[in-house]
Parts: sequence; structure tokens; C-alpha cells
Amino acid sequence: MSKMLTVAVQSPEGQKRIQVSSSGKAEDLYKSVFSAFDLASMEFILAKDQKKKTLVDNSRIKSLTSLGIKHGDRLFMFPKTKTDVFKSPEETGSSSKQTAVVYEEDEVDKLLRKQDGRIERGRDNLHCQHNTNSQCVHCIPLDPFDESYLKEKQIKFMSFHSYLRKISGGVSKGKFAPLRNLSCKVEHTSRCSHQPYPQGICSKCQPSAVTLNRQPWRHVDSIMFENPKIVDRFLQFWRESGAQRAGWLYGRYEVYPEVPLGIKAVVSAIYEPPQESSKDHIRILTDPRQELVDELARNLGLVKVGWIFTDLVPGANGQVRNYRGADSHFLSAQEIISAAVLQNSNPNPCRETDDGVFGSKFVTVCVTGNKDKEIHMEGYQVSNQCMSLVKDKILVPTKDAPELAYIRESTDENYVPDVFFMEKDKYGNEIKKLGRPLPVEYLLLDVPVSSPLEPQSTFTILTDRNPFPVENRLLDSSLQDFNSFAKYVNQFRSAEFLEAVSDLHVLIFMANLDIIPLRLVTHVLIFMANLDIIPLRPLMGPLLEAVRTGDREAAREWSYLDPWSNLQALIQASTMN
Repeated sequence: MSKMLTVAVQSPEGQKRIQVSSSGKAEDLYKSVFSAFDLASMEFILAKDQKKKTLVDNSRIKSLTSLGIKHGDRLFMFPKTKTDVFKSPEETGSSSKQTAVVYEEDEVDKLLRKQDGRIERGRDNLHCQHNTNSQCVHCIPLDPFDESYLKEKQIKFMSFHSYLRKISGGVSKGKFAPLRNLSCKVEHTSRCSHQPYPQGICSKCQPSAVTLNRQPWRHVDSIMFENPKIVDRFLQFWRESGAQRAGWLYGRYEVYPEVPLGIKAVVSAIYEPPQESSKDHIRILTDPRQELVDELARNLGLVKVGWIFTDLVPGANGQVRNYRGADSHFLSAQEIISAAVLQNSNPNPCRETDDGVFGSKFVTVCVTGNKDKEIHMEGYQVSNQCMSLVKDKILVPTKDAPELAYIRESTDENYVPDVFFMEKDKYGNEIKKLGRPLPVEYLLLDVPVSSPLEPQSTFTILTDRNPFPVENRLLDSSLQDFNSFAKYVNQFRSAEFLEAVSDLHVLIFMANLDIIPLRLVTHVLIFMANLDIIPLRPLMGPLLEAVRTGDREAAREWSYLDPWSNLQALIQASTMN
């Protein structure tokens, strides 16, 4: 029987004693703190010191023992916020304290904030008449948002950080151009003298009409797959079944030097969640393992950077049909709404807003046929305005025209502001039109997709071994079970253990390998049933770190631990049978 640990948790509101099992995980501690303090959400962190130098991760994998938490320890709780904002009762309608959540910025944003961003130009021998220590209008560095430079380099959209520099420049330093998230909802406050909507509405709570503009910037300027094998493995499902497929893109965000102050989403792996699909539809289902997958990815230094889906129709001679483009649509209204939902679920941390978030770095990749009838990838994001329209549930697809969306009309229960877009008539004059219907091109930003000339590999690229089956594929060739795991592992020598486990799909299977089927043990190997088969999930921290850093020796040392050694013996036994 496991013992109970008692730890003191100090919060801004006071101190409480928390009891948790000594064999529990960090996640159990967080849940106990959540209940003890009667919190409204899990938006808090725990640390071993007041300066937050040693954090306690909210992990389903890491045990309290591995984190060094002992009986009698004192922990400190902090909200995931840098500023507590107190609003008056007149503003909020109550005397309760309101908290403005400011999320921790991504590392790539911190790096870009430190960069000057100005575009250096060399001395123009034709026009510069000054000495080498001076500068003139012909050689002075350009701003990262300089329109002539972007046009010359054929950069369609400025980067988000270039946009921040643009609106924060000048004498006002951005004082009169703050970043604000669009809201299309009625927000009733105590300043309104009437009853809440639908009983009443006034100019103070009524959302303003919206005029859609083509967004001049984007959060992500490039999508790069580390190597072609990643997508090829994903497309294997379509090749075998003819059904479409979707997956989550896991990777990292890096500085993209090809665009001033640009950001690149680098894709290292594709995880395929449970889904229903046919030749013309995909439906992603609830995934009970999603939190575990995200936790494993974080320990590998990866995050969910986007999603990918196929829309492939086979043609003659091994080609695929092409029906997306400027004459029809790049993404349908339904696909754009799905992208907006996912971007809203993965917001971009931003310290320039009171909300703490602005837009999203989450990208969309569509695999379809190009004009040469070859398989081709196209990358997109939807605008911040689109995200707000979808978040407030006023944008819907049309029934028969995929290139058109529709703004809902107001009802007794839901007020919808007018949403306009600008369109040119046959004489070239701009006219304002109501978004019923609405061309989806106003909501879309294209993002180039590529692979490097020299392939990269966060995970092992297998050329002479059979890859491990991908999860959630209802195909005989992709069945994930203990037998397929045993066959996969047996392809590698003990010295190649790092190569064997350096695969996201393998690591996810290992983390879920809680029960070993005893039917694998025959009467000849009955003694194997007495092996101490321990779930690997709580012990995988050092292995994930070895995979992340490419430390071969650390991975081999992990393989000598009893749980894996016992599992390896069972793998050998199942193969003999």
C-alpha cells in the first residue's frame, strides 16, 4: 500500500495542506490542488521556489518521486498570468476580481523580439557619394515591413512581428493602434440600463458592424516538412484504401530568415487520431489518448503546429485530378471553418493584448492534385477576423457552393452584427456588400509548403527496415498490436535501440502498453507469466530525453532497466511461438 505525502501549497490567497499518494503522478497533485483551493480552472502552475526557477510540470507521465517531491515539502502556486486586473463594479457589474490571462510567449517570439529586424543594404556604388562610415537614402537599412522590398522579393504577406513593428512605430509608438480581438457578441454590462438581450439592446453592448479586410500579415510564413518520408508514410493509407485521411502535425516553430522577422513551422511527425473517412469525407473522432500524445510530444521538444488532410481523387495513369484553384476554390467554406475552430483552440500567446492571445500559429495543409495532376501540398491559415466570426458562431457554409460562406441572420436569441466585404464592380469602383453570401477568399492566407534540400530527421528514417504500423488505421497492413510491435523491435540489434524507439508512433504505443496479453505465453514458457511486467509510461522520461537529444548511450542504459528487459524477454518468447 502506497503512503500518503503531505505537502504545503502556498498561493496568493493563503496556504493549504495537500495530501497525495506517494506513488501518484504530478497530474494527481495538480488535481488535488485544484480541488483544495476550489479553483475555476487549471490555469495555474506549481513551483518549488518563489522565483519559479524550479517548476513542477503538470504531467501524466512523471511521478512525484521522479520530481523530487517529498513529505513535508512546500510548493508555491502561481496563476498563469503576469498581471491581475481589477475592474470597478461599474465595469463588471460585480465586485469580483477579474484576471487578465497573459500566456507565456513562444520561444521563437522571444527570439524575434530581440532582433532589430531592419534589412541591411550594401553601399550602392552608383548612387552613394559618401565615405564608408556614412549612409544615405540609397543604402540606409529598410524597415522589415517596407512595401517595396516585400514586393521585390515577391513576399505576399509581411510577418506578424514586422506588423507589430509597423503599428508600434512613429511618435505614438502604437498607442493609438493597439491589438484587439474582434468580438461579435452582445456584451451586457451594468452600464446598460435595460434588461439583457433579447429583452433589450443599446449602443453600449451592441457589437459594431464588421468590414472584412484582406489581412496584410500572417503568423506563420512557411511550412517545412523535415523530409518527404513524413508525408509519404501519411499518404500510404490513401494509396491502400482510397479513403481520405487527416492527421495532427507535430514539430516546432523556428525563425524563418527568408522573410523579415518571419516564422517557420517545421513538421517532424504526423499523428493520426481516430477518424471515420471515405472517398469524399473525413470526420475526426474524440481521441482518449490525445493528452498523452501531447505530453509525449512536449517531452520530445515538439508541439502541435497544425493539421493535414487529403482531398485526392485518382485519375488515369496514376495521376490525380485537379479541381482546386482560382477558378473554383482553394479551401471550401467548411474547411475554412474547421481551420478557424482549430486556430481558436490553439491561440497565439501575445503580450500586446489584454486577452493575452492574438491570432494563432496553427497551420492547415491540404494534400490535393495540382495543375500537372500530381500530388501537391498547399498550406493555409485563416485570418483573425475569420477566427472571430467562427468563435462567435455566426459564419456557416453554404449548401451547394464550396467557395461561399454565409453570415447568419439575427434571431430572438442571438444578435448578429452586419458583416460587409468590399468588391469591385465592372467599372472598377469598390462597393460594400453584405456577407450573405461571402466569398471565402477574404478569409484565407496562403502559406508556402516545402521540404529542405538536405533532409532532416528528428526521428529515424528507415530505409532497410519495415516501419511500425501507424495508429488508428483500420487496415490489415497497419494493425497495431503486441505481435506487430514484437516483429518491429526484432528488426533491430541491441546497439540500435535508439533507432528502434526514435519514432513517435512507437513511443505512443509503448506509453499505452499497460497490459501484456498472457495468451502469448505458451505452456513451454509458462514461467514468463511470473515476470514483473510494469507499465512503461511512468518510466519513459529519461528515454524521451535520450530520443530528443539523440543520446545513444542514455537510450541503451534505459533498455537495461528491468521493465524493458522483461518486456524484451516476452517479445522474444512471442516471436518463438
